[in-house]
Amino acid sequence: MTLLGHNGAGKSTLIGYLLGFYNRLDQHPFLPHFAERIKPLDRRDVGYAPEAAWLTGRACADDYLSLMANLRGAKSYDVGRLFARVGLQADPQKPIRTYSKGMKQRLLLAIALIGEPTTLVLDEPTSGLDPFGREEIESLLVDLAKTHKLIVCTHSLELAHKLGDEVWILCEGKIACQRRFDAIQELEETFFALRPSRVD
Repeated sequence: MTLLGHNGAGKSTLIGYLLGFYNRLDQHPFLPHFAERIKPLDRRDVGYAPEAAWLTGRACADDYLSLMANLRGAKSYDVGRLFARVGLQADPQKPIRTYSKGMKQRLLLAIALIGEPTTLVLDEPTSGLDPFGREEIESLLVDLAKTHKLIVCTHSLELAHKLGDEVWILCEGKIACQRRFDAIQELEETFFALRPSRVD
């Protein structure tokens, strides 16, 4: 599933709902509509990668991997194998603040893969990358889609088309469209036809 929509459309809220971040439907006005269409995920079998801005401070990759493994209840993991799966060539002992944006995105994907979850929830995995970095991450996501169920929140129509999955277009807190698209032109036309009354 790929989530598309304008800023404020409810993409991040829907992800929060799917991950069980909300206890009651009255905690956000969009939630009742989402609850009619989909149920929260079983978090025991989900790997989550937020935006790379989440990675800050002096911690190294090993620290984050260890923390997330403990939170997930993963008894063991292979740092080298995780890095290889996402094409990350970096020293896990160096502070993450020294990593490039693309390296941080790859690290988040590696963290999401801890424990071998079947579903990966990825929030803006190509945000802020240059064209070269974006192309590499998109290719990686296409490969991951062969072995995992992906739920990807993005602003990239190109990525949504490349993944070839069902596209959910959100508009002002509603799921305005839910279907697959064979051609990117058709996706673009549908997306812009659902332009919100206000653009932030």
